[in-house]
Amino acid sequence: MEPPENKRSGGSNAAQKLIKSKHRVKEFGEVFTPENIVKQMCDLCEPDISAVDKKIFEPTCGNGNFLVEILRRKLTSIPKKLRKNPSLAKASITDFELHILWVVSNIYAIDIQQDNVSEARRRMQNVVFDFVNNYKNSADFLSALNTIIEANIIVGNTLSDPSKIIFFDFTPDFEAKTFTISKHTLKEIERTFEKTTTVNALKLKQAIQQLKSPPPKKRSNLTVKKPKHKQNKVQIGLF
Repeated sequence: MEPPENKRSGGSNAAQKLIKSKHRVKEFGEVFTPENIVKQMCDLCEPDISAVDKKIFEPTCGNGNFLVEILRRKLTSIPKKLRKNPSLAKASITDFELHILWVVSNIYAIDIQQDNVSEARRRMQNVVFDFVNNYKNSADFLSALNTIIEANIIVGNTLSDPSKIIFFDFTPDFEAKTFTISKHTLKEIERTFEKTTTVNALKLKQAIQQLKSPPPKKRSNLTVKKPKHKQNKVQIGLF
């Protein structure tokens, strides 16, 4: 399986296109981030953003400007000793291919526009094709690559109902050359991060106590107001 000729890059022309139409800017606030700004913002997130095992979520991915830059950085972090072209006779998936799939599976994204998602998926595939370049890839690898990208680069609205947005976590077993797959809604992921914190060794006890404590109650916007006239009902309104 090969990408179409002259489309093997991540799409530099696509990266520089800031809007698709004035209508989409007006209706959806759709404006794409230029490549130089993408690189600068990713630089600010180093070294985590390049780490192979770190997960990245793009809630408004557009046509994939951030996704392709993040993917390139993660791919170059794969250990060089794995970048060989071993015989495929012994295994359907090589260690090198498994690491690539792991990298791809750690990138999650969503956009409200189907055409943006389709373009972002193609650009991510092309980045991988560029990276493997002269390597001979197995059919299983190519099929798995497409499956993972389609599973975690999806159409949806993060503001409407996060409980209906589903992503898949792929945990690799490099010895068995398999993945353990688990399903999570965006709402579940958000709750997990609400219960997550990072501290140094001196503050472990304090951090654990805070996580054990119930979250502070949100103040209600409802107020109860008795009517001036004698009635049996109580009026409830928003003020």
